[in-house]
Amino acid sequence: MEHEINILVVEPGKAPRPARVDYSLENLSQIVGGELAMGCFLPQRVMLLYNEDASRQGLPPNRCNPFVNECISGTFLLCGLSDGEGFCSLSPAQQAEFQRLFASPGEFMMLGADYICASPAEFAETAGRLWGGMASGESVVLTKWGGTESGA
Repeated sequence: MEHEINILVVEPGKAPRPARVDYSLENLSQIVGGELAMGCFLPQRVMLLYNEDASRQGLPPNRCNPFVNECISGTFLLCGLSDGEGFCSLSPAQQAEFQRLFASPGEFMMLGADYICASPAEFAETAGRLWGGMASGESVVLTKWGGTESGA
């Protein structure tokens, strides 16, 4: 049975936006642009739905998941977790909390094929750990995503 639910859609480089969508796995999959993968924020009972193949598809980094310090790539959405099976609307309190949590697009570094969720202040330490683990003659490419542009 299809019905509408209130969710938050979080796109790379943009503030989270509320949306009212028809609840179906196919529709949610279409929003994230691929097969759904999910995680749960407890105790808030909020589901994170994202594209399972976002990194392989080369989608840009979007946000750092503050609870596990991993990069979420591509568009993702947040919805409530119902007491029964399935998803439900976010409550106004959940919506406000997660709009604040994911308000800033953030800054990411890509070292080789790995996205690093590190603030500029933490980057030196992260790069130092990477450098220490590299073999002689090994190289890595650094790509910057988001944050302040050079010279700005």
